[in-house]
Amino acid sequence: MTRADQMKLFMEPRSIAAIGVSRATGPGTFNLLENLLGYGFPGRLYPVNPNAGEILGVKTYPRVAALPEVTDLALISLPRHLVSATVRDCVEKGIKAIVIITQGFADADDAEGKRLQREIVDIVRGTGTRILGPNTFGVANARLNMSTSYIRISMEPVAVGTISQTGGTFIGLNDIRLAGKAIDVGDACDITVVDCLEYFEQDDQTKVVVIHTEGMADAREFLRVVRRVALKKPVLALKTGRTPQSARAVQSHTGALTGSDRLWDVALKEAGVVRVGDIEELADAMRAFLTLRPPAGAGIGLTTYTGGFGIIAADACGKYGMELVEFAEPTLKGLRALSPDWMGVGNPFDIWPGVSIVGLPRTEVERTGLRYVLADPSVHAAMMVIGAYDAHMGEEHLPMIREAAQTHPEKPFVYFAYGPHFEEVRRTLESTGTTLAFPSPERAARALMHLRARAHFLARQTDPGNA
Repeated sequence: MTRADQMKLFMEPRSIAAIGVSRATGPGTFNLLENLLGYGFPGRLYPVNPNAGEILGVKTYPRVAALPEVTDLALISLPRHLVSATVRDCVEKGIKAIVIITQGFADADDAEGKRLQREIVDIVRGTGTRILGPNTFGVANARLNMSTSYIRISMEPVAVGTISQTGGTFIGLNDIRLAGKAIDVGDACDITVVDCLEYFEQDDQTKVVVIHTEGMADAREFLRVVRRVALKKPVLALKTGRTPQSARAVQSHTGALTGSDRLWDVALKEAGVVRVGDIEELADAMRAFLTLRPPAGAGIGLTTYTGGFGIIAADACGKYGMELVEFAEPTLKGLRALSPDWMGVGNPFDIWPGVSIVGLPRTEVERTGLRYVLADPSVHAAMMVIGAYDAHMGEEHLPMIREAAQTHPEKPFVYFAYGPHFEEVRRTLESTGTTLAFPSPERAARALMHLRARAHFLARQTDPGNA
């Protein structure tokens, strides 16, 4: 059985044994069985608790040996001193996938926790049984209405596969839900980031892979596998434990080894992994890879309502490696026709004088101006700066966005929108599924930079001389 096949038992179980489920239910009880029932998990559920005949109307079994079948997955949520014996019971039953939710193993400050972790690893060695955790939320699969987290989460079937060393990632980010499919490796006593990568590599439902890692024992194997995955689909990494202080915190959180941050930076880039620096950047990059195509080059064309914000956007593009091109003469000729005679036309192209002075309809200047900018052969991506002063303003942009996606699908087109109704306008603009809107030009340019970095990585694989 391959590692990807082993991971399917965790990610796509048909049956789950929930060992240590509490009889207490309702808000604040963090009941695993109650959560699984609430999600609508379609598989078979077998709670194990020697002190209950049933929980939430589901027949309960006194011990693992009494289960009526060998389940695909076992969840263990017991005090740490009971875990080893329970793992042994699962192995004897023939269960091949175990999630240990319990804390206090390699993450503990005492020697006993580390001894107990070695003990459970020894129990499964050579048996074909794999362990996820300890100290983990486990797994989530929105397409299966399944999460093993004791915290109830909101899941959406986004095409993102998340691998993390913290359960907090399960809950999601402000801009996108992460729990399309998610795995928390926790202390990673057995199942590692590499195992998870090989699953997502083969998973057709996963288009983008996200990794949050604090460090790992076998960085060489990780880099070998992640490079192979990155050739097939985008891989984003939030590597934490960057400072000496945070590295010490990592040791007490999961017991992971962090290593030199500068070496990680170089190694991830060479492997084709897009490294992000914080959660906001991670969310923006994910949205970009789910929505936009990587540009063929770094050339960008700007159109703007205001010259001042156009310059700010130009600075942001320069900061993140997107180059403001000099428009070709046919482009300039078309833009001059939309502008006052006295106005010098260039990149960025200022829309407002054509509206306020020439008297052209604003939507005409916007649509025609963008049409010329995208048609310019030096432009590989475009950004439009608009004011979100009205909640319904985004609606008039929809025909323009659809036209841009139809005529130049190879050129990503994004917005920097400012104003009090940003969120409403953003939702409208992004409803087309072909553009993104950002509250700052820096975030927009940075997302385009990450798309460009991936395109550059892929180009190097076919032409090593392409720098």
